[in-house]
Amino acid sequence: MINSSIGITGSVGRFGNNEFLDVKTVQTRLNALMGASRKELAIDGKVGTKTIGTIKDFQASVVRLRSPDGRVDPANRTINALNDPNSASVWQRMCIPPEAHPSTVANETTRDDRLTPAEKLLAKEAANIGDSGAFDEFRRELIDKSIPDMKKFLGTIGRAEDARKVIAAWSQLRKWGFSVSEARDVMKAISGMKGRQFGALDAIGAPASKFGRFLGTVGSKAGAAGHVITLIEVADKFEQGDYLYGTSELYKHFMGKAIPWAGMVEGLQSLVEAIAPGSVKNSKVFQVIRACDPIGLGASGVDSVTTLALGGIHFVKTGDLDMARFSRLVDRMKQGPTRVFAEMGEDLGDAAYEISKWRKDDWSYAVKCIPGFIASIF
Repeated sequence: MINSSIGITGSVGRFGNNEFLDVKTVQTRLNALMGASRKELAIDGKVGTKTIGTIKDFQASVVRLRSPDGRVDPANRTINALNDPNSASVWQRMCIPPEAHPSTVANETTRDDRLTPAEKLLAKEAANIGDSGAFDEFRRELIDKSIPDMKKFLGTIGRAEDARKVIAAWSQLRKWGFSVSEARDVMKAISGMKGRQFGALDAIGAPASKFGRFLGTVGSKAGAAGHVITLIEVADKFEQGDYLYGTSELYKHFMGKAIPWAGMVEGLQSLVEAIAPGSVKNSKVFQVIRACDPIGLGASGVDSVTTLALGGIHFVKTGDLDMARFSRLVDRMKQGPTRVFAEMGEDLGDAAYEISKWRKDDWSYAVKCIPGFIASIF
């Protein structure tokens, strides 16, 4: 027996506003009115096929609507019936209709004139993957709020495959623990990538990808959206060939964060290869970035300074350089994250030695070749 009325700030159900507290309010009231023969809803604040199907059941059995739409509005017959104590006995006497099937929801979606063609594709794909709530959230956060970049991007969606990538990415972000606002911020960043959005969406929507695994590790961390957006921006810079700026932003953002550096770099490389296949695959750039592990570099720095200090003391005392000590330092550097720098140092040392042996003619030839070499780079 219900003894109080409920109120909602916006519509709940199929294509509703579906604010979290409103959805929980309707779910709770439906559970209170249904009999033991019906299966109670999870009070999770999410609108899926079960919640929509239960609303339709209530509308058909109690409200006696000829065409139940699976939606409760703040001031209509359905909300009035939910606040009527007599609804419980009426509903409990009625038979249980078939649960709304994803294909049924998808077919109804294509006939809904309130949606644009792109929105119909998105809603249909959400129903196909069994997550109608994904479209409701996506529409409320990124369509209804008329975000310029997202509006332009959605205007390019004309295929079911493209719509699936969008919905799969949103759904996967939510499954990894990103809040609605965090998922919205990530999708906003992707929508501004100008022609590379679908590659990024592919990388997000594939849980087994390196970028997907990285997202799974940061989804529950503080500032998760900021971490992902930084990688998206850096990947965009890399695709444009601006490695120096991208790397500095990467290091500045992740310096001191409790995130495994190697996993983050692998995730970035996976994302870059998704938006620009083959552009930097197996590139030396990522070898250098992996070597820039803040913790690893810090340890190598302490090791190097200590070794140099002890070598200096030994030289002052004996007048001899302990080359064995320095050789062991180089060997240790080659075993850790600074390997690429140690190899670069050896190469530069070899080059410096060779240059020291040059004759005047060699220098003249080199000077003549430099302008042509520089021109070939650009």
